Amino acid sequence: MWNVDDIKRTVREHKIVVFAKGTKDQPMCGFSHRAIEVMKRVGRPFEVINIFDDASIRPALVEAFNWPTTPQVFVDGELLGGSDIVLEMLETGELQRKVDAAFASA
Repeated sequence: MWNVDDIKRTVREHKIVVFAKGTKDQPMCGFSHRAIEVMKRVGRPFEVINIFDDASIRPALVEAFNWPTTPQVFVDGELLGGSDIVLEMLETGELQRKVDAAFASA
């Protein structure tokens, strides 16, 4: 059973984490696929948490960050948003700057 504390701990423990439908190798929706592909392009390691692995993940995630949709992409503890947002951030260079800064502080 996942709860809000589990979600927040997972976000803190990983420089980059994506809560998605499916896995890194097998996303189960187009939005999750797009978010994962964007994160692959930044060239840093990242975790993917499959919200389908446990029915308690999604409600705990929504409660923790008040963001009702997935995927949800976090960099250095900050919720960036979903696939459209991270794609736009990639295109402007903002995503790479955030990711590089997160790993520089490691």
